[in-house]
Amino acid sequence: MKGPAQTRLPLLLWLAALTLFVAVVLYPTSYRFTRAGGALLFFIVWFGLIFLCWRSRPFRFALIGVTLLSAGFLALPARSLPTTDSLRTDYVAGLRRYDGVTYYWGGESPKGIDCSGLIRRGLIDSLFIRGVRTLDPGLVRRTLSLWWHDTTANELGQKHAGLTVHLLDTPSVNQLDHSKILPGDLAVTSNGVHIMAYLGENRWIEADPGVGRVITVSVPANDNVWFRVPMNIVRWNVFTP
Repeated sequence: MKGPAQTRLPLLLWLAALTLFVAVVLYPTSYRFTRAGGALLFFIVWFGLIFLCWRSRPFRFALIGVTLLSAGFLALPARSLPTTDSLRTDYVAGLRRYDGVTYYWGGESPKGIDCSGLIRRGLIDSLFIRGVRTLDPGLVRRTLSLWWHDTTANELGQKHAGLTVHLLDTPSVNQLDHSKILPGDLAVTSNGVHIMAYLGENRWIEADPGVGRVITVSVPANDNVWFRVPMNIVRWNVFTP
């Protein structure tokens, strides 16, 4: 017969794993180590919960059922993609959720975010929400892939892994003909150090390191250095017909 200490040990280990998982989720910086650690801790917490609830048949079968249903859902074929207009609308809404969030180099969370983190997280959030809402496993898988494979502003400007397509080059965003672009399109500095997204109606959103937070800027913006430098305009591949 197990003593009280032996009975409490699995619970204490599970609580420790849960605490670490929450800490990783709340930690603003996102890189390969934190993503791998967060994924590993998630599985430890989830399957640890199944272990702790094993003696309770209803909880055991409920948790195992959720696990199997989730795995089965992700294995299903993708549904046809929604219209690019609806995806753009979702993306713009996803970006605007981070308006005012503190700038944090390497950040990709509401606790702190940088320029490429904002661009990526807006798409990750919008695709995941739509994928869950419409029960589209293809969008959820695309979300997980985008989350796992980090990309810098420079890589997005260089069409890394086919994630983006090139539209045009411009001497500056202030001089850009905005009739040639659509909401959700991206502007990357020619040296690849900064990126921002078009919201429509001559407004752009960026995580500005100089200002120290995510801001929305209307063109022309002569007092903002990022609007006066050469830019490479690209579009997320998911927004191409």
